[in-house]
This record gives sequence, structure tokens and C-alpha cells, in this order.
Amino acid sequence: MADIRRVVGARLREARIEAGLTQEALAHQLGLTQVGYSGMERGRTLIGLDVLLDVCRILGRPVTYFVGGVAVEIDDVSEETRELVGLMENLLQRERETILGYARFVAQESAKEFDQ
Repeated sequence: MADIRRVVGARLREARIEAGLTQEALAHQLGLTQVGYSGMERGRTLIGLDVLLDVCRILGRPVTYFVGGVAVEIDDVSEETRELVGLMENLLQRERETILGYARFVAQESAKEFDQ
């Protein structure tokens, strides 16, 4: 399976070109540098969900246009992620929901700190 970053990056490039935008113009609308956006198109940087949703809004494409049919291979995730998935499988549903809720909270707080 092709690397998810490259697949999504190629689709980003295609949609941007079809919309008649330069990398610089789209990056500006997204609040990114051209270099940062270019890394996503080249598959060097994995696009964040918040940026992807903004791209969808700006380019008028559904999320599935960019990620539809893309499978993530186990090699594409970190050792910590694999361990977490293994541990979560052995928990009760309510315990998984509690941990997932906490992870969402931490991710939101982290995103707030990043935006500041």
C-alpha cells in the first residue's frame, strides 16, 4: 500500500491545481507557510485533520476525496500507538470510552497551546 502521506499529498495537489490556486495562495488561506503546505503535497508531512477540513471547505471537496480508499498499514504507526491499541483491546467498553474521552481532551488542550 502506498504511503498515506504521498497519496493524500497527490490528491491535495490535484485539487489545488483544478481550483486554479498556487501553493502560496492556498497556504495563505490556510494560515500556513508555502513551505509547510508544500511538505504536505510532497508527502513529507501528514496533514492534520483541522487543516484537511479547511482544505475541503476552500476547495469544495469532501474529505473522502482526499482520504477515501487509503488504508493505513501497521508500519505507518508508532510503537506507542500499536501498544495502546493492544492495551485498549483488553479493556471493557466503558474503560475504553473513558480513556478515549481523556485522549480527546488532551488533544484539544494541546491544539490550543499550539495555536497560541
